[in-house]
Amino acid sequence: MKKNYLLAALLPLAAATSAFADDASHSADLIKRGAYLATAADCTACHTAPGAPKSAEFGGGYPLASPFGVIYGTNISSDKEFGIGDWSDDEFVRAVRDGVGKDGQQLYPAMPYDSFTKMKRDDVLAIKAYLMSLPGVHQAPAKTDLSFPFNQRWGMTFWKWFNFDKGELKNDPARSDEWNRGRYLVDAMEHCGTCHTPRTLTMGMDNDKTLGGGDLGSWTAFNITSDKKAGIGDWSQQELVTYLKTGYVAGKASASGAMAEAIEHSLQHLTDADLNAIATYVRSVPAVADKDQTKPRDQWGKPATDVYPDRAGAVAFDQSASALFNSNCAACHGANGQGIGKGFHAYPSLFNHTSTGAADSRNVVSVILTGVQRHMEQGEVMMPSFANQLNDEQIAQVANYVTTQFGNPAGATVTAKQVEKTRKGEDLTYPPKIEDGTQK
Repeated sequence: MKKNYLLAALLPLAAATSAFADDASHSADLIKRGAYLATAADCTACHTAPGAPKSAEFGGGYPLASPFGVIYGTNISSDKEFGIGDWSDDEFVRAVRDGVGKDGQQLYPAMPYDSFTKMKRDDVLAIKAYLMSLPGVHQAPAKTDLSFPFNQRWGMTFWKWFNFDKGELKNDPARSDEWNRGRYLVDAMEHCGTCHTPRTLTMGMDNDKTLGGGDLGSWTAFNITSDKKAGIGDWSQQELVTYLKTGYVAGKASASGAMAEAIEHSLQHLTDADLNAIATYVRSVPAVADKDQTKPRDQWGKPATDVYPDRAGAVAFDQSASALFNSNCAACHGANGQGIGKGFHAYPSLFNHTSTGAADSRNVVSVILTGVQRHMEQGEVMMPSFANQLNDEQIAQVANYVTTQFGNPAGATVTAKQVEKTRKGEDLTYPPKIEDGTQK
């Protein structure tokens, strides 16, 4: 009889212990899912200051250039004073999907809520659970302080009237599960359109040209529609997956700039199933043509033949574009531009490359100025910056030589003045506009 009493007394405790274990397991699974989704959404890219230690991750402070001034990423760590530690679920969801802060202030669309609005509420809350599981960062990031009238946040209400289509993305029942997953990742989580879709006069995404290429000032985000000349229509499924995973496909492309950062922080960490879903969806996006791109960007160029004659003739360092190439570029990219090595750590060929084959050459200039650095799971990928080695005129010469010899000659219009503006981070237009017969 005593055993029965003891058993009856222990049953509620056992049930409570089991429920606690189930809750803990559920919480752990939620946090794990949230970590993956935060990676897919690339939250760290804008909410972690450059060079910040791991302990300051999500502490804000990343400077985002905009046509109206610098906007700083906010602290989204679990800190209660400077972060989101005392935010309710509804407040967090409203900020992510509606672009409205805790205190009702309108958020600038540097926060891509025009894409994140398509996210599922459960996914947003999973990200919150992950952020709340991490130590808080007790620091206030640099404050966004735009000039008038852009410092009037209420003005974003009018911007939203023209550019913000609120609402969760729904599956298309006529499409496969893989295609729908890919669309969700591209259009919502990865917010690819933020960079790769051109903007309207009111700076909203031009959804009539979805993923047709975006202007990022010193960089261009290339057309990634199914167009065979301007876009990625001649890429295979596996080539796209490999590029998203590694940032490099021999004879096609190597990632730099913001795309290199997206691959480093986000895309390389996604599952192969999700990368295939992204590739499946992107390859189906309606083609957006570009009259300036007369053949695929990866089918331009040929090997150089003037490097050895320059060496034999001892051409002065600063008097020949090919000599500048020989002195600064040939050691890694080869005397004839064919690249050196094979596989992940290869130095890419400069011909049959989507950057040099573009009619818009600003990415070539920006790569020369800033270099390339991708921290990848397979190892480091690095190209040094030549900003301190070459002056503006020399960089213009090298850029024009590279695009003429190895890429699309239409891009060989770079001037020293444009290079100067790129150094300063000023907004540019490539090729330069022609006014009264003079290049500006």
